[in-house]
Amino acid sequence: MRIIIAGGGTGGHVFPAISIADEISERNNGDEILFVGTQKGMENELLQKKGYQIKHISSRGFVGRGLFKTVIAFFYALKGLIDSISIIKKFKPDVALGVGGYVSGPLLLAAVILRLPTAICEQNTVPGVTNRILGKFVKKIFGSFDSSVQYFPSKKVLITGNPIRRDILKTSNNSPNSDSISVLIFGGSQGAYSLNRAVPEAFSRIDHNNISIIHQTGKKDFDYVKNLYKDNGVKAEVLSFIDNMALAYSKSDLVIGRAGAGTIAEITALGKPSILVPFPYAAHNHQLENAKILEEQGASELLEDKDATPEKLAHTLTKLLDKDKLNTMSVSARKLGKPEASKVIVDELYKLAGDK
Repeated sequence: MRIIIAGGGTGGHVFPAISIADEISERNNGDEILFVGTQKGMENELLQKKGYQIKHISSRGFVGRGLFKTVIAFFYALKGLIDSISIIKKFKPDVALGVGGYVSGPLLLAAVILRLPTAICEQNTVPGVTNRILGKFVKKIFGSFDSSVQYFPSKKVLITGNPIRRDILKTSNNSPNSDSISVLIFGGSQGAYSLNRAVPEAFSRIDHNNISIIHQTGKKDFDYVKNLYKDNGVKAEVLSFIDNMALAYSKSDLVIGRAGAGTIAEITALGKPSILVPFPYAAHNHQLENAKILEEQGASELLEDKDATPEKLAHTLTKLLDKDKLNTMSVSARKLGKPEASKVIVDELYKLAGDK
């Protein structure tokens, strides 16, 4: 099978794409995989490390822009479409997959024009504009949440869950000891300023002697957060970026973070209780909708960003920092997990490729 995978920009799109590619490579080394992204996306460094080849196209987002920038984005998309047709004709794939982000649009539309089998992954409860449009044309839609079905032709949708990296799926519980509770804080690869500001002070307001803290800050806030913990008399392991998320998860009893699709998929597959603070400016407020599902099932406590003050975080931590409570939430989280997502999606891609 020869497959093109389009998407990128953020870890929420890149990591699922890599998970799918790794599953394909594991099954058959003779399969050929080509990624399509943009020059500036984080996919470039990550894919280079993994040894996957990548081509670049021109594309920009349309949502939340003024008229002038929207017109410019349209021309970028048009150029991206022309570039995509050229890439497809040279690579001659059997199937094309979009994993989200505006770069998926031109490539998948080009694949539809060239009558290739096509599919998209929709990681969130509320799809973005690109996937809503593509859903009308592609042959298969791989969803993470049942609630996203309403936005697509239902016969095309298969609820698979969001693909998760293999190293994270192999994570075992390695919490420091039975007496302490380990808390992992991260707001995505870039960090989250509101969490970086509020969490250290929240811990200073509770008994933190038996709490182990790992906090990923992002590069920009690293010194600020490190000093904030020190000034508040709280011991914490502060990192600008966590290279080994599998190890960090293995040590954690509770996760505090945003509610992006990747985070949701990982913590549910691993059965990690959480305090979720959705990014308030996510398109269509999809992170809030993602988090509500976990809260409704007893797997998480939801705090909106505007409410995530040190006082309210401290109150929520006090309520949750109990082994029995965390164990109950862990069971609820695991019930929502779909660790087989990559395998199911690749099975379907082989079927689509066979229909070419």
